[in-house]
Amino acid sequence: MTVYKYFIKIALRNKWAILSYTIIFFIIAALNGSSTSQREANFVETKLNIGIIDNSKSELSGELKKYLTKQNNIVDVGADEASIKEEIFLGIADAVIVIPENFEERVINKEEAVEVYRDDRKMESVQIQTQLNKFFVFINATYENGRFNLSDVNTALDEKTTVNLMKDGGKVKDQGAVQWFRYYYNFTSYVIIGIYIMVMGLVMNDFMNENVDSRRKISSKRFLRFNEEIYLGQLSLAGLITLIFILGSIVLRGKYIGEVNFGMYVANLVVFSFTILCLTFLINNIVKNKFAISAISTVLSLGTSFISGVMVPQQLLGKNVLTVAKFFPTYYYVKINDMQANSFSDVRYEIFMQLLFAAAFLLMGLYFSKAAQKA
Repeated sequence: MTVYKYFIKIALRNKWAILSYTIIFFIIAALNGSSTSQREANFVETKLNIGIIDNSKSELSGELKKYLTKQNNIVDVGADEASIKEEIFLGIADAVIVIPENFEERVINKEEAVEVYRDDRKMESVQIQTQLNKFFVFINATYENGRFNLSDVNTALDEKTTVNLMKDGGKVKDQGAVQWFRYYYNFTSYVIIGIYIMVMGLVMNDFMNENVDSRRKISSKRFLRFNEEIYLGQLSLAGLITLIFILGSIVLRGKYIGEVNFGMYVANLVVFSFTILCLTFLINNIVKNKFAISAISTVLSLGTSFISGVMVPQQLLGKNVLTVAKFFPTYYYVKINDMQANSFSDVRYEIFMQLLFAAAFLLMGLYFSKAAQKA
């Protein structure tokens, strides 16, 4: 295990690079957690700026528009998806509700009756979903003999309801916790890419200097055994870094773990970390210059974060941007965090895609490593 021990020794020399990334990340996460808690404690329902696109033009859709108009401020928005996403991103609208032509049929069949675009950057945006749920509960309760009793619905909706969100962890508080964990683990992907590529790149750059490389070529240690020990060292370092981020979320928001699918976040992060570790292995076997490695670290961490939904929610990104993002594992990692899935079967495709990327990166890394040894 000589190679493994030497790898760990060099990694410890670069501990300040790891600490600088993690300390800054946790300061931001702690401040975000504090502000989120403050918003939850002082939450009052406010009027949102919403757009409504009514493709149904029915009596029932008219009632929905009338109800939402009483609760919110109505703003004009474009009818196409690109315009909707742009207006939400720019803050012109907090949410946009698109009512389909077969709205009444969907309501009767208890299907998803409307399409909702909302600004997930604002915790207050969950109000619109609460308002829609309230409307559909009353509407479905009055459906009888093939028609809705809109008079009874209007009476029920006009009644004032007092909601206590302070102590009991109601719906909005749950959504606040979900939002915090989603942002925390999404942003972790940016830090993971940055740390892995830059720090491990620096370690490998020192590890593969001319003196060490010359001794490696004349040693009796076989190629596969040599790479096994290097990868074991990288795996140990990656495992420690991943564990730090998982424990960080527990320390900062541990009391809310029961309100989110914490196991899903952890499993997704472990798979993503392994994938980025394989990507790092590939880069280290292609790029030998430490300045180039630093540049690649910055470009990949920032670039993939912007196009994959870390900095800007995937819901607000254009189709062309998302098409490009699908060629990077970060897209599938963020998608799982945003899905709030109930079981692993719901995210098996996204997990499979990340592992597929990992296998491809690892195989290419081994190929370039073998080619470099022969040179």
